[in-house]
Amino acid sequence: MYVATCGLYNLKPPTVFVPPCIKSDVEKLFDVHRAMSRVELNLDLVALDVGKTYEIRNDLVVRPFKTHHVIAKKGYVIYSMRKKLKKKYLHLKGPQIKKLKLSSVEITDAMFSPEVAFTGDTTSDFILDPRNVDTLRAKVLITEATFLDEEMGIEHARQHSHMHLFEILENA
Repeated sequence: MYVATCGLYNLKPPTVFVPPCIKSDVEKLFDVHRAMSRVELNLDLVALDVGKTYEIRNDLVVRPFKTHHVIAKKGYVIYSMRKKLKKKYLHLKGPQIKKLKLSSVEITDAMFSPEVAFTGDTTSDFILDPRNVDTLRAKVLITEATFLDEEMGIEHARQHSHMHLFEILENA
């Protein structure tokens, strides 16, 4: 829907991130939608796996993290990025720093701050995974809870690779 809406309003084609193992299936899915709707759906489909980083622009990057569901999928954290002068160069004056920079010496460290995390459909297991600490440090966490009350309990949600609202509350 989003891809089609971008095309309808002549917006730049969106970038869509998918796990590498399903990229070809997602491409086929878009081909089917193109054939059925007779509309060109333009997008930049990027296969991105855990441990990789994609630069959205010079001050924003996205990194996937492991989630748990019946189909292969990932969650994503968007980080703001800023450059900070390395500690070993803090004592230098402006002209000295400029000289180093012009000589192609890397004088800065990249500082990443988690801004937005998106889990998509998943179990709550991502919450307790220490590799996902930035997911919980993000200023905004977008997640889902398929089940909301006692009618379908936590075990039912977990059996179907979903999350229950009560699990979110337990871990808040």
